[in-house]
Amino acid sequence: MIKKILWTVVGLITALLVIGGVFCLIDGRSPQAIIVSHALTRATLEDYDKGKGDQTDKSTVEIPSKVKFPREMRQYKVGTMQVFHMEAQDDSKPIVLYIHGGAYLNNFSVMHWKAMAEWATTTGCGMVTPNYPLLYRYTASDAHPLMMQLYQQLIKQYSAKRLVVMGDSAGGGFTLALAQEARNDSLDLPSHLVLISPWVDVLGGDDALQENDTFLSAEVLRKVGTDWAGAMDPSDPMISPLNGEMQGLPPTDLFVGTWEIFYTDIVKTHEKMKAAGVDVRLHVAQKMGHVYPLWPCPEGSEARKEIAAIILQ
Repeated sequence: MIKKILWTVVGLITALLVIGGVFCLIDGRSPQAIIVSHALTRATLEDYDKGKGDQTDKSTVEIPSKVKFPREMRQYKVGTMQVFHMEAQDDSKPIVLYIHGGAYLNNFSVMHWKAMAEWATTTGCGMVTPNYPLLYRYTASDAHPLMMQLYQQLIKQYSAKRLVVMGDSAGGGFTLALAQEARNDSLDLPSHLVLISPWVDVLGGDDALQENDTFLSAEVLRKVGTDWAGAMDPSDPMISPLNGEMQGLPPTDLFVGTWEIFYTDIVKTHEKMKAAGVDVRLHVAQKMGHVYPLWPCPEGSEARKEIAAIILQ
């Protein structure tokens, strides 16, 4: 009886592997990536209208209990901004400043915490991640001074050469804008930027790619981006860093999927950085969606390994 059950289990596993292999051959993506892409929910204009003006206090969050970091993650505040900070394994390891995405509306997701914990474990890097002010209590003019204050503290505490600044989606756009601001202020720049599906133009997004993007709505994001700008011009480089000057920025790696509405803007960012003499690399994943390096799938896992190698460069 036990043998029969075991053979049944083996048969089911084999069948699943075969089916998965067939999917990969036909679609080019892993079954897990297909599942994740269809599990994502795209916001609608109705969702936007319901959420606009929401004054929920998002200033304090906790790390999910199921996510474990390899070293103590302490908390402190920079002004009113909550900051999580874990030291590196030793002084030879880099410090990563990670700026999370969420359309400037949403706080950390479990995927953010899991990715940061993975990189901290596999590379021995330190990890600093701020819970920066979000809509609709705050706008960019509230968040940027606090982020610049944090950045200045970090380059004073550590050598700027030890610092890697990373971000995804809105956090990726914020990362690029922060680097441009630091350069404009003649501050020491980090050793590297890693931008994961960065939102580099809040009025951008390629409508021609909307059908394939199961997560983002270009129409909704343009409204949210305008809200984030507040009294500022949404095309200001602090809000839309694609419009900023790229000269003098540190080496940069850009990650993007061809099935996300930001793809065209990110390719433009790569071209503009390259033309400005920046040491920049573009990592393109075919048929993958927004922030795919954070996804729980083989493609995401491979991208996270690439990012770990970049951290240790």
